[in-house]
Amino acid sequence: MHSLSLPDKLKFLDDLLFYFTIAGRGIWSDEQPIDAEKVEAFKWLNELLHRIWNIRSGLQNGEGEDFATRLYENIKFYGEQSTLLRSHLVPTILGAFNIFQERQKSHGQHD
Repeated sequence: MHSLSLPDKLKFLDDLLFYFTIAGRGIWSDEQPIDAEKVEAFKWLNELLHRIWNIRSGLQNGEGEDFATRLYENIKFYGEQSTLLRSHLVPTILGAFNIFQERQKSHGQHD
């Protein structure tokens, strides 16, 4: 992640934010957890999304030296707040990373 260009970091974060909308749908449509667990997961997902947007905004403003560390720390922290949210983190991150990599390959870039 550190070696990506600024535009690629922004593209990855865009993909990640998009995939978190899919995670939200997964949380909502899961019939196993009770509503209170879903609400708690949404609360922490919302906070995580705010942090990712802040990281993205910082990158755009030239303040992104610690982009990957901040992203990891926020994902870790908010995942610890909700077991339900935590169960969606790895699939979401992998989905975003996979689509990002596919796009890189299709554009002839191999970062």
